[in-house]
Amino acid sequence: MKVVLENCGYGGWKNAVRIRRGSWELVAPLEVGPRILRLGPVDGPNLFYENRAQLGKTGGGDWRIYGGHRFWTAPENEDSYAPDNEPVSLEPIGSHGFRLTGKPQPKSGWQKDLVLSWQDHGLIQVEHRLTNLRSEPLACVPWCLSVLAAGGTAFVPQPPYQPHPSELPPGQKFSMSDFLPNRQMILWPFTDLTDPRITLHGNGWTLQQRSASRAFKIGFRHTEGWLGYLLGDLFFAKWIHHDPLASYPDRGSNAELFTNGDILELESLAPDRPLAGGATATHLEWWHVGRVAFPPQDHLAVLDYLKTLPVPVR
Repeated sequence: MKVVLENCGYGGWKNAVRIRRGSWELVAPLEVGPRILRLGPVDGPNLFYENRAQLGKTGGGDWRIYGGHRFWTAPENEDSYAPDNEPVSLEPIGSHGFRLTGKPQPKSGWQKDLVLSWQDHGLIQVEHRLTNLRSEPLACVPWCLSVLAAGGTAFVPQPPYQPHPSELPPGQKFSMSDFLPNRQMILWPFTDLTDPRITLHGNGWTLQQRSASRAFKIGFRHTEGWLGYLLGDLFFAKWIHHDPLASYPDRGSNAELFTNGDILELESLAPDRPLAGGATATHLEWWHVGRVAFPPQDHLAVLDYLKTLPVPVR
């Protein structure tokens, strides 16, 4: 399927880049960033959240959420909120992608690049590159947040349920590893597990975005590879990597979900390794966007749908 790359204006910014594949499009501003502001059907709704009051703004020392997909650093501290209000440079990659390079940030000690490629099999590869501008190590790692529009439901697949070895039929073999934990959940001071927005199914958990609701966050040592979000009939999935030998920020989270009354974020984090002076850390995600017919309550249909999609190759 043909991919078209073109310059455009967007949201009050005169300079942006649009990439289209069939009936889908993705837009990134060039006057701020690097970040992705739009993903959705051509002439249709945006799966990503947009802060209408901030679109088109540039410059200044205050951090703005803007919306869309942003490139942060973990752990969360003052440096995470370093403004990305300045222009980025654009380097097309053939007709199927581009590189956005942010301004060097001497105060924070880094420079950020975002490299996007719409693959032939339909997945979008998003490469986040964090370069240490200093001679000493940086104690931060890439943290990548997709800010989804209000009104949808997030999906977090879980490993298949299996009974305790003592509950198996007589003679059925098991391993000693079956006695060990296989999941890790991280909670914040404002996380309330009695919150009705979160539902725990046997092989997949869901988190709803609802208006006029409080902040809620949950993290995982996530081994199932992907997170999803259903908004109407639009479905967004992002694949993230898990390194079983690595440690991760936020007490071991390689995946996190955050929601409040305006947004829901699907987040991925790179392994927690100091970044040597002059070195670059690279963190990959793969995205899918499509139309589906199942309701948010049918988490089994979500799992069946994911089986039909290409498998990202790292």
